[in-house]
Amino acid sequence: MRLWKVLLAGALLAGFMLLEWVPSPVIAPEPAQPRAKQLAQLVPNVKLPPVAAPSRAPISTYATARKPLEGVRICIDPGHGGQEKWDKILYTGGTRGVVTGQTESDVNLRVALILRHYLEAAGADVVMTRTTDDRCTNCGTKQDELDYRPNLANSTDSDLFISIHHNEANDPSTNYTLVFYPDGMASAAPLADNIASAVSRYLGTSCAGAKPGSYRILKKAKMPSALVEASFMSNPEEDYRLTSLAYNKLEAKAIATGILNYFRATRNMGIDFTSIFAPLDDQAEAAQLLADATIVRKKVVEKKSLFGRRYQEVTFDATGRVISRRDIGGGSRKQERKTRVVAQVSRSETSPTNKGTSIQAKPASTKTAKSGEKSVSASKPKSKSSTKSSPAKARTGKKVAKK
Repeated sequence: MRLWKVLLAGALLAGFMLLEWVPSPVIAPEPAQPRAKQLAQLVPNVKLPPVAAPSRAPISTYATARKPLEGVRICIDPGHGGQEKWDKILYTGGTRGVVTGQTESDVNLRVALILRHYLEAAGADVVMTRTTDDRCTNCGTKQDELDYRPNLANSTDSDLFISIHHNEANDPSTNYTLVFYPDGMASAAPLADNIASAVSRYLGTSCAGAKPGSYRILKKAKMPSALVEASFMSNPEEDYRLTSLAYNKLEAKAIATGILNYFRATRNMGIDFTSIFAPLDDQAEAAQLLADATIVRKKVVEKKSLFGRRYQEVTFDATGRVISRRDIGGGSRKQERKTRVVAQVSRSETSPTNKGTSIQAKPASTKTAKSGEKSVSASKPKSKSSTKSSPAKARTGKKVAKK
């Protein structure tokens, strides 16, 4: 009993002794707040990395991407429409794939919808004549259906009108790219030239260039317009390729490149294709090289001699190298006055200030078939794939008459 009391007393004594050794907490004084003058002198110390961020970094692409088509309105017309539903009831026109049986109206629409994304990425305001595989007018006649498309472009004050089509021919080996512009509107020729050049390069087709056309949808449009015959659905291999969305995207990208090159050539704009196309596909790095390789610039050169004056239309590539030369007028001094008129019309094609001005003077004459049909020279490009059949018997003529 005494031992227990001794142990308890010892424990209490040890506890009191430990409490004396525990230091009391010390409260630090509050730091003095800097004055306004001192705050103004503070400079953040930011360390930048020694190497800049790569140009293809997503945030860099988004932040530096320019919008060269900002303020530009483009009306896209997927040609025809609703062939499956209206083919035998009301007019739509259009061809069909020789192997797959797919309708041209469906292919045109797929390409047009993808093209809208490329143009919007460049800053353009896009107007579509149709967004479904159907007619633009429910119960309209052939004339109403054709008039609706350019009238929509006119009523929306569009700067460009692009109608997308695919062609056909009797010869299954025929496959080339051809773009029509309004007959009598020389300012639209550079648009057609650049689209034809880009599409043929991207798709690997031969290029038949730009031709004046008297189609109703082109004549009704009040702005520079182009009717794109990208390729031939009567060609079995091309028909198969056109079933692929990836190939449709390639064609849309080519048309967008041609439109952007048109602005480069006529307005002397600098365009960064890589920044524009990077968010849309993984082949953006090659876009600038292809655009530079396909841009078409033209200039009229005057040559004087003792026999009078002659004029040549010279075509340049992106590097300034002469691609081709073409005589467009000239001769004896008696024809000098007439030559001047031809030269003025040709100069207006490449003038940066000529935006959408319709010039009522015919371009180089071409032998045309009946009204509404393609020209003989257009239906027969200079290539081995051209058909030897008569233009009157070709399926191409039948299709064009319906547009």
